[in-house]
Amino acid sequence: MSAFPVSLLLDVLGQQRFGVEYQPLINPHSGEIAAYEALARFYDAQGQILRTDQVFHALHDSPLTMFQAEYQMKQLQLDYAPPLPLFVNLDPDVYQVADEGEQMHPLLQLLSRRGDVVLEIIENSDISAAGRSIKMADDFARQGIPLALDDIGAPQSMLSLPLLIKVDCLKFDRSWLSLLHCPFHRAAISSLIAYAQATGKQTVLEGIETEAQRAMACTLGVDLVQGFLYRPGFIHIQP
Repeated sequence: MSAFPVSLLLDVLGQQRFGVEYQPLINPHSGEIAAYEALARFYDAQGQILRTDQVFHALHDSPLTMFQAEYQMKQLQLDYAPPLPLFVNLDPDVYQVADEGEQMHPLLQLLSRRGDVVLEIIENSDISAAGRSIKMADDFARQGIPLALDDIGAPQSMLSLPLLIKVDCLKFDRSWLSLLHCPFHRAAISSLIAYAQATGKQTVLEGIETEAQRAMACTLGVDLVQGFLYRPGFIHIQP
């Protein structure tokens, strides 16, 4: 990944050139919107969208700045959210920056203000990051905030069994859609969906772009789907 220009990063943060995109989570049978996911968006001075992964990668070099940016983003995501359950992402590295022991974490306190937030925990290939994810998950679970495990099955991700058991929702990565022709992959995701059904966990399949994929999601038995097929329902906020 090429280096992100420091001057551009300073401009984005200094001028708060960021917004939020709300993507609907849809019942694949009825088409009803069940929830939204809030996704961070960043812009340059001309209003052109920047690659979110590059911005966050650059922010990792300055943990305190990263925390400040994430806190501001979460405030924005809560302020403009539609009146439905809201899925939000939180990087365990960000959470660790302001982990204050017995005092309530600022991000935990912020997200607790809304009663229908679901915290998405991103799968990671780093074992130490998995430990941080579990710590963060425990803190949110103690406050009664539901948890979702994101990007299950993504390339180079690691499936943490303790997290799998702990969370309330399993979100399957879009990569499954190109692998379902393989009996082994089909059996794997079917088993995980069956596990979720047996334990009362919700399931979401990401990356739905066609009606054929929506129909496949129905066949698999997932509860909700998400993806560009539903782009007309995306909500963009750029203050």
